[in-house]
Amino acid sequence: MGTISREKGRLTAIMSGLTDGVIMTDAEGKIVLANPASEKLFNFHEKDVLNRRLIEVVRDHEADEILKLCLKTSQTQSVQFETTFSKRFLRAIAAPITEGGLSGALLLFQDLTELRTLQTMRRELLGNISHDLRTPLAGIKAMVETLKGNAIDDKEAAQDFLNRIDSEIDRLTQMVAEITELSRIETGKVDLELAPTELNLLIEGAISQLNPLAERQQVTIATELASNLPNITADDDRIRQTIINLIHNAIKFNHPGGKVTVSTRSNKDSVTVSVADTGTGIAKDDLPRVFERFYKSDKSRSRGGSGLGLAIAKHTIQAHGGTIQAQSEEGKGSTFSFTLPLKTNPTSGI
Repeated sequence: MGTISREKGRLTAIMSGLTDGVIMTDAEGKIVLANPASEKLFNFHEKDVLNRRLIEVVRDHEADEILKLCLKTSQTQSVQFETTFSKRFLRAIAAPITEGGLSGALLLFQDLTELRTLQTMRRELLGNISHDLRTPLAGIKAMVETLKGNAIDDKEAAQDFLNRIDSEIDRLTQMVAEITELSRIETGKVDLELAPTELNLLIEGAISQLNPLAERQQVTIATELASNLPNITADDDRIRQTIINLIHNAIKFNHPGGKVTVSTRSNKDSVTVSVADTGTGIAKDDLPRVFERFYKSDKSRSRGGSGLGLAIAKHTIQAHGGTIQAQSEEGKGSTFSFTLPLKTNPTSGI
């Protein structure tokens, strides 16, 4: 009895420690055992599902089919499927249990949702990089071929083509620089150069730099800067670039006659910078993904730029121990805000 008790305790410990879901059935396909991971995965309690058929518990016919096939053939079966109720992507493996004959089956459920998401993001990343490189390169190629023809003798046309080629090369250079910067940030190879920073001064400098763009776009920039805003400890250049990026986007995705409002406020623990615009806004489904690398919510927001600016901004703010968020309603504008602690406790590098 002591040996049996110890073995049962060991089995319970192993089953409880597994991160994959495990369900054991008898030869008729009725559940006789389930571990905590499977309870969490399919939202049930073991005591409530004992002696019930698998299909009643997992509610996915793919898993039930491999169980039936396993019990029928006494061979291991596997399948990948998306659950209907939680939208998790799972791999299910059913192995026969034979003790002098078939006595049941052991099902292992592995959650591959995160891996699948990462694979999807990788494919999107490669697709976006290819598209964003292909377009300017095709333009440069076409203009060079035109210049090789008779256009080289037309000084005005040749100068126009050369200016456009120069502009496209600048875009490619900026894109490569941003890809390199984001790669260094995400691998923690960039150290913050912290110093006392006046956010209001950074904002005024950024607005001064972007005023010509705002005038061309017929957009007005207003400020609501808190007086006596406390200094923060931050990397001056990186926070300045984050502010420039947010204001630039607010101008670029605005309407002629629109307005951008930059504001600051503080409390005893932190300071917040907000950039609000009256522009095109962001669709509800796209809003959670705006800080992803290369993500462009729609055609109206994809003109120009690499789609890396907000991803870099997110990592920069998080590296300072802060948070960044976006609020928007399609057709009614957007507000991007970041909050930084007064006492910065940065991560090790960015």
